[in-house]
Amino acid sequence: MRVEVKNVHKKYGRKQVFNDLSFRFDHNHFIVLIGANGSGKSTLLKMCAGLAPFSKGSIQLNDQKERIGRAQQASYVAEQAGFPIYQSAEVIIDQQKKLYSDFNKDQALRYCEDMNVPIQTNWASLSTGQRHLLSLIIAISTQKPFLFIDELLANLDTTKKEAMQQILTDFLLEGGRTIVMATHAYEDVEMLADGAIFIEGNGVRTIPDLEAWRTEHSASLRDLFARVGRE
Repeated sequence: MRVEVKNVHKKYGRKQVFNDLSFRFDHNHFIVLIGANGSGKSTLLKMCAGLAPFSKGSIQLNDQKERIGRAQQASYVAEQAGFPIYQSAEVIIDQQKKLYSDFNKDQALRYCEDMNVPIQTNWASLSTGQRHLLSLIIAISTQKPFLFIDELLANLDTTKKEAMQQILTDFLLEGGRTIVMATHAYEDVEMLADGAIFIEGNGVRTIPDLEAWRTEHSASLRDLFARVGRE
């Protein structure tokens, strides 16, 4: 599994978000993306997933460089993502099956049952945690090899966080799949993450082997980013 960003430039109007951004990860299954609010985490995830353009450079997922090819390789799920408010979870899942022939409807329904997401309840009536879980369940069930997640763990209770961690673990155990996740909840992904990206200014610093870093520095993931931020 390969994620490669090479010499990417991105602007919003006159604001330079990224300037000559480059990094690469090979064979990392769970990559944590960290940065201050407004640093460009969401933009980076969307660019990688083929959902946002950039002015210069290239982004590659496995052998796919074109935007449409990356979109076919990747699912993107975010806090603010939503579905029609009057559709039930069951209807939403049925529509995903119609849209994507490889969508695993049985898996999605099983996760909803296991994670206590009521499939007869419409989107507007689901709790925030249930919406996040349903969005993640749908993204995973599309069977795409790359999953880009934007801050889904924020403001969730312990039960919902544990449910989400279980889904992510199952996703990784399937093999041949990679997660890149933006989060401030370092402790919630401590045991899953094996690589990291830290946004600094309009560039990044990467840590390809978190386990080796923890062993070398006797530090947790939270300590890691506190130290990187001071360097």
